[in-house]
Amino acid sequence: MDAEHVLFDLEGAEGGQTFGEAVVEPAKKTNEAKRSISYVMGAVLEFGKVSGFADLLDRVARLHIATGYSPFNALLMLLQLPAATHVLPAHQWKERYGFVIRPGEQPMVLLQPGGPVMFLLDVTQVEPGAGALPLPAHLSNPYAMADVPDVDHAFYWIVENAKFDGVRVTPARLGAGFAGCVSPSRAAGTQRLTVRKRPQPEERDVPVRFDVELNRSYLSTEKLATIAHELGHVYCGHLGADPDKRWKDRSALDRDVRELEAESVARVVFASLAPGARLPDHLSQYFEEEPNLAGASLEAVLKAAGRILDIANGWGPAGSRASRNPPGLHS
Repeated sequence: MDAEHVLFDLEGAEGGQTFGEAVVEPAKKTNEAKRSISYVMGAVLEFGKVSGFADLLDRVARLHIATGYSPFNALLMLLQLPAATHVLPAHQWKERYGFVIRPGEQPMVLLQPGGPVMFLLDVTQVEPGAGALPLPAHLSNPYAMADVPDVDHAFYWIVENAKFDGVRVTPARLGAGFAGCVSPSRAAGTQRLTVRKRPQPEERDVPVRFDVELNRSYLSTEKLATIAHELGHVYCGHLGADPDKRWKDRSALDRDVRELEAESVARVVFASLAPGARLPDHLSQYFEEEPNLAGASLEAVLKAAGRILDIANGWGPAGSRASRNPPGLHS
């Protein structure tokens, strides 16, 4: 959906205030505010943080019910922090649970009844302080996983070596219920890679073709499971063909088939790197019952999983091998 066509009347925001009155008074700047919100919402729709306009409205309604804030403020939460689940002002996090703001976190800005604005934090933006109480079960990370030894090594090399395939991985400010996403890159950027250290260092600029966002509040084990899923989409061809013909364009597959294949890739990768570890529900839901394999390709799944396992071991793509020792992980 084109962001320029997603326009909302911002009259009737929280407490009868208009967004323009809450921020700036001139009509011209009010129009700019409307365009800014339209642009951000268009980006949310386009880059997969919601699956469409109907999903956006459903999430606004669920967030309104969960938080008690107006639907318009629920929309503002969703635009600022996709998949926000439970939000409170900083002082309430402290008073109720003994939780404090995590370093580097920025609160969400919402419209205050009686104006002008208020600042709230999601559960992913706070951490236990001195004497903190356990959070209720419904506030916990739904994708939490047990720590796996040496997972940092595999995760580091997957992120580094995926750059050779045009994949850029970015820690993102996402809510607890949103593990990550992948999308074709809209920016004409590049990533500089060290392809050889000896006898002389050699670097190369590789165009960014895909952007993977991972929830920065997650632990390394959870990030590893998520990146395996997102790269499964890339290497199975769900986002288009590889220019070097290493995988075909299979973007026309039904969404359920794409998700089944990506989760199958994650299952093979994670079972290989962390035998016995249980995948979170979002990466195992398709296997609760015998899946419908119509339209799916076992060959594509196994090739994609094999590529991820290869680069997880410290080997770059053929002809571009990087050092096996990432800084700070191994001597």
